[in-house]
Amino acid sequence: MNFLMIGDVVGRVGRNALHSHLTEIKKKFEIDFTIVNAENSAAGFGLTPKIYEELITMGVDAVTLGNHAWDKIEIIDYMESNPNHSIIRPLNFLNDSPGRGYKIFDHSNGKKILVCQVHTKLFINVPLNDPFYSLDTEIISLLEAGKANYSFLEVHGEATSEKNGIGQHYDGKFTGIYGTHTHIPTADARILSKGTAFKTDIGMTGDYDSIIGMKKENAIKRMRTGINSNRLEPGEGEATISGIVIKKESNTDIASIKSILIGGVLNREEF
Repeated sequence: MNFLMIGDVVGRVGRNALHSHLTEIKKKFEIDFTIVNAENSAAGFGLTPKIYEELITMGVDAVTLGNHAWDKIEIIDYMESNPNHSIIRPLNFLNDSPGRGYKIFDHSNGKKILVCQVHTKLFINVPLNDPFYSLDTEIISLLEAGKANYSFLEVHGEATSEKNGIGQHYDGKFTGIYGTHTHIPTADARILSKGTAFKTDIGMTGDYDSIIGMKKENAIKRMRTGINSNRLEPGEGEATISGIVIKKESNTDIASIKSILIGGVLNREEF
C-alpha cells in the first residue's frame, strides 16, 4: 500500500493548494490512504468543522491536530456530535480531553490502518502527559495483538531530539513515524535499523516566503520588540505542499519513504 502524509496546512493558501493538487498527487503516487495535519488550517490557528469536511471531500482519510487543536472551539462540539469522525488529536493530551488520540481505519481492501499522534514536551507551553507512557499503555498492546496491518505515529513538537528519540525507541513497532509542527521539512527521510520509515519533520503546506507560514512583517516585529500584540496572519503567496510518501506491501516487506515538495518556492516535483 502507498500512504501519503502531508505537513501542517497553513491557512487558505495551504487549503487551496491541496484542493488544486491532491487528486493528481494521489494519482501520481498511487496513494491508498492520506493523512493531513490541519491544526493551522483555519487562518493559521485551529480547525473548523467546515474545513474538516472540505478536507474529507478532497480525499483526505485522516486529519491530525496538535497544540492548536482547540483554537476553534466549535470543533469539539462537532466531534461529539459526529462520533465516526476521522480527527486525531495528541494521544498524550491530559486525561478526559475531548476527541481521540488514535483511530483504526478499515480500508476498502480489507486492511486495518492505525493512525495516532503524540505531542512532545520540550519548548511547548501545553499541559501534557508523558508521550512514551501514553504510547506504551494505549497503542503498543494493540500493535502487538495484531489489531492493525499498518500503523503510523505522528510526533508533533519543537525539538528534533525528542522526535528522534521517539522514532528510535519505537523503531520496528510502527510502519512509519514522522514529525510535524516546526513547518520546516528536514532532510533525513530514511528507513530506521528495525524497518520503520522515519522523517524528523515533514514540513508545512503553506507559503514558504514567510515566517513558518505567517506574513513576515508582524512576525519580525514580534521578534524585534517582544510585543505579541501584532496579529499573525498566514502568508498569501503560492503554497508548497510538503510531505512524504511511504510504501509498504505487507508486514514482512521493507518499507520505502520519499519526501515530496510540490508548488511554491520549494517545488521539486514535475507532473
